[in-house]
Amino acid sequence: MSFCLLSNHVHLLVQTPEANLSKMMQPFQTSYTAYFNKRHGRTGHVFEQRYKAMVVDKDNYLLQVSRYIHLNPVSARIVERPQDFRWSSYGAYLKGKGLTGLKTESVLGYFSGSKSRQIRQYRDYVEGGRAGKSRNPTPEVIKQMFIGDEDFVEVVRREGKRSIVNGARYSFRQIVDVVCEVMGTEREEISHPKRSEKVQRSREMLCYIARGYGEVGLPELARFLQVKERSTASHAVR
Repeated sequence: MSFCLLSNHVHLLVQTPEANLSKMMQPFQTSYTAYFNKRHGRTGHVFEQRYKAMVVDKDNYLLQVSRYIHLNPVSARIVERPQDFRWSSYGAYLKGKGLTGLKTESVLGYFSGSKSRQIRQYRDYVEGGRAGKSRNPTPEVIKQMFIGDEDFVEVVRREGKRSIVNGARYSFRQIVDVVCEVMGTEREEISHPKRSEKVQRSREMLCYIARGYGEVGLPELARFLQVKERSTASHAVR
């Protein structure tokens, strides 16, 4: 639906017919990285961190998220107008000519009239109308996973669609149990400040999986690991 590629990260607004976003993102962050680095003589990561995925309330927040993505280069002071930034889908929206794989109908469909009128209305919405004031409020995220209100979050949970975000999500207890089983350690060992090298690796693995695949915040991780600084968990992930 919408995209914007910046120097160290990319924003994507996509619609998946199935809860299989992770299957798309895995080759994007591996195969594409290998291709990009080979082409440009680089090494290491192309994007700074593992991707973060959020479920968007399409009925009420789709337009806001699309606007936020297209105004990112303006907010970052790279360009003065969003249409001046080459590496986003905004130009295709204004020209009415889609790029391969880009579907604008879902976003433009929120406006009435002919397609040309829809494009004008969307441009006014993104750029702030005739006053030329580009406002780009950040969409509010609930529980680090949802862009919508509490009712939307409850509906998604009730319908069992949480797996659309980063693949399946697991409880902290599940993650601890599996790490202990795989690494051959005990729960009490992982949570104890005094530890061997094997236990230290177990703690790092726990942090990585908990942050990537579980609904676990840094405060909870810090309490379990018995450390004062939340950054300890962040360093373990890296």
